[in-house]
This record gives sequence, C-alpha cells and structure tokens, in this order.
Amino acid sequence: MKDILFFVILAIVAIIAFIIWRSTKRIKLGALNMVTGGVKCGKSTLSVYLTIKEHKRRVRITKVKNFFRFLFHKGKQPLPLIYSNIPLSVPYVPITKELLMRKERFVYGSVIYICESSLVADSQLYYDNDINTELLLFNKLIGHETKGGVLIYDTQSISDVHYAVKRSLSNYIYIHHLRKGLFFNVAYVMESRYSEDNSVITAIGHDVEEKDLLKKVYIPKKYWKYFDCYCYSVLTDNLPVVDEVVSIKDKDLKAKYIVSFRKEIEKRCS
Repeated sequence: MKDILFFVILAIVAIIAFIIWRSTKRIKLGALNMVTGGVKCGKSTLSVYLTIKEHKRRVRITKVKNFFRFLFHKGKQPLPLIYSNIPLSVPYVPITKELLMRKERFVYGSVIYICESSLVADSQLYYDNDINTELLLFNKLIGHETKGGVLIYDTQSISDVHYAVKRSLSNYIYIHHLRKGLFFNVAYVMESRYSEDNSVITAIGHDVEEKDLLKKVYIPKKYWKYFDCYCYSVLTDNLPVVDEVVSIKDKDLKAKYIVSFRKEIEKRCS
C-alpha cells in the first residue's frame, strides 16, 4: 500500500513538473537582445535577472577555462564584467558615452545592460551623422567587438528606439505582465519578431492570455534587491509637490482648459 501511495505521489509530482516545464520560457540570449513592455510591467526586473544570470554563467565558464590555461602555462583571461546605465547592487561598471561611441571598449565576453534604451538614443536622434554611424557600428558589431559579449536592452516600444537598434534586431521578448509571488516573481512573456519595415511580426488575431501564448519566466524575489525599480524618481524627488484637491460644488463639469504643450490650444480653450 505504501509503495502504491509513493508511486502515485511521484506521478503527481512528475505531472506538475512537466506542466511547469511546458509553460516555462527558456530565453536564449544572443549578441543583441531586447525586452519590451508597457510602463511598470516588469521589463527591467526581467532584464536585470537575465543580465546577472548570464554574467554568473560566463564567470563560471571563464574560471574553468583559466584553470586549464594555467595547467598549460597560458595567460589568464580577464573575468567578464557587468556594464549598466543604471545603478545595480552587484559589482558593475557604469556605461559612458565613450563606450557607446566606441572610444573605449568593454572587457571581452561581458554582459551589457541598457535600461530604457530610447532614453539613450531615440528614433528622432538622426541629425548627427557621426552619432548615427557610431551607434550603427556599436549595435551591428557588438558581438564581434566584445568577442562574444551580450547586450540586453529594454524599452517600452521598439518603434521609439534609434534605427541603429532596430536594424540590428530580429527576435525580442515582449513581457505582458509580472505577477508577484512569495518566493518568485513570474514574468508572462512572448517571443516576437521585428522587421525592417517597422512592423512587429506576431500573427495572433486574438487575446494572448486566452490562447495561452504567454510563457512563464520564474524570477527569484532576491533580484528585486539588485536594482531600484523606481531609480529615475530621483529626477523629480526634489520638486515641489502638487496636492491641492479641487471639489466641484456647482456641478459644472465642463473642461474649460486643456493642459497642453501647444500654446495655441491653451489660448483657444482658456
């Protein structure tokens, strides 16, 4: 009886493990990678997770290689580093314009993370031909010039990033949402393709959640401690706070004023 119960439990565990395995996305990183998604959907969490996980893997491999290089009296290879344009609570090297403009180089085999790539170079930054050329070479040759390194971008919309990124990009990961758990955050993602004509190629035609097109990536909660998901709040933290609440008592709910950057609209409606 105990043997039967044991095999039943083992079968149930195996079925659950198989279901989890089938629904899990095993993201394969290339030389250039992109994570997209809406505001505060978890794209930075996923990107930081991929960055740190890939860096740890590369450090382990390099240490093994260095051991054999030592045995054969060859020089050690420097360990790969993490480069990031936002602060991380793991050892990292801040990204500079000199690195982006290829006046300085990365340690070979390193992992590079660029958060909100459209803030670094958006689709309107095309007036300077020198910048265009350097950014195009940076993205096109990143795998060569880092000798197998990895670049991970994240952004809200691919159409808003510089064309040098779009011309170098094929597959990318779209994150639909992130669910918080007790020990893991679960990112619901889908792999898509991007074409040269500025269109996203994903033939869906229906709700992605209804058709189970979203795969899961399980991210340990500890990765939330490695970065500040509100890191850019420092740009406005010291500004005066607007907290005057208006109460409409005369039931006049007409919008008499349009807040706009266009002065002619404000003037016409004021």
